[in-house]
Order: sequence, then C-alpha cells, then structure tokens
Amino acid sequence: MNLKPLEGVSVETSMNNPSENHMSVIQPSCRLPSENAPGCGCASMQEPAGGKAAGAAAMTALAAAACTACCLLPFTLPAVILASAGGFIAMLDHAHGWLTRLAVPVVIGAWLWIGWQVRKTQRRATRLTVTLMVLASLLTAAAASWPVLEPVAFNALGIVKKRAVLPNE
Repeated sequence: MNLKPLEGVSVETSMNNPSENHMSVIQPSCRLPSENAPGCGCASMQEPAGGKAAGAAAMTALAAAACTACCLLPFTLPAVILASAGGFIAMLDHAHGWLTRLAVPVVIGAWLWIGWQVRKTQRRATRLTVTLMVLASLLTAAAASWPVLEPVAFNALGIVKKRAVLPNE
C-alpha cells in the first residue's frame, strides 16, 4: 500500500473534507464523545473490570469439558454406536418391502437402458457393466424371494423367530 500521497495531510483536514476518504493509521478512526462533539458510538478501548476473571472461568470450563470428553467418551461411544446401528438395522427391516418393490423396476430399467445403449452405439457393454448388473439382478432376486428363504435360513442357523403377541389376543 502506497501512503506517500497522505504524507503531511492532517487527520482533521481529511475528516473535514467530505470528498476525500482517508483512513488514519495513526489515530483511531472513531472519536469518543467529548464536551464539544458527540461520539460516533464506539465503545472505549478499556478492558472490562472482570475480564481476567471471566477469561479464567471460561478456560476452566473448557478444561472441564475436555476432561469429561476424554474420560467419558471411551465408555459411552461404543454404546452409542451399537444403539445407532441397531436402530438403523431396524429401520432397514421396516423398509425392506417397499425398497424391494422399488429395486425390481430399477434393475429392469437399467437392463433396458444398457440394451438401448448397446443397440444405439453398436458397441458391446463392458465386462464390468455386465458383471455389476448380474450382481444387482441376483441381489434383487434374493431380496424379492426373502419371504420364502427366511424360514429355511433361520431353521438352518437354529434361530427361532417368536411370534409377536398382540394385546387384543
């Protein structure tokens, strides 16, 4: 920044001339109220009386929070993660039906899209594309047939699924 043009220009001169907009780097740009002139609303630059005590209290609170996080986090984090994972799995269980009904037309649409692209460009689909689509088709077929596969899989693993008892029964 070139301050050469401002050399020798007093602050009072520049502040009284509205056509010039100079910022003083020597004096504060905002004046405090005096007997002759009203102030511009700036607060004084003095530190409040309890500034050091407030700073010490804030640092103490920050240290206490850090210690709490370091001491409690290793004990509570695994429980929080397991509870969140359980909730997510339960949510996926409830979403199984409508997600499967959504996946079937999506996979069929993807196969049709690939067939249309192959026919349009007269080039074969890549091996990776075909492999991923076969995998998606197999997974979608397994998800769609899960109501039939579930009892067989649970019996093979020795898992007994209890029937929920409703309050009206």
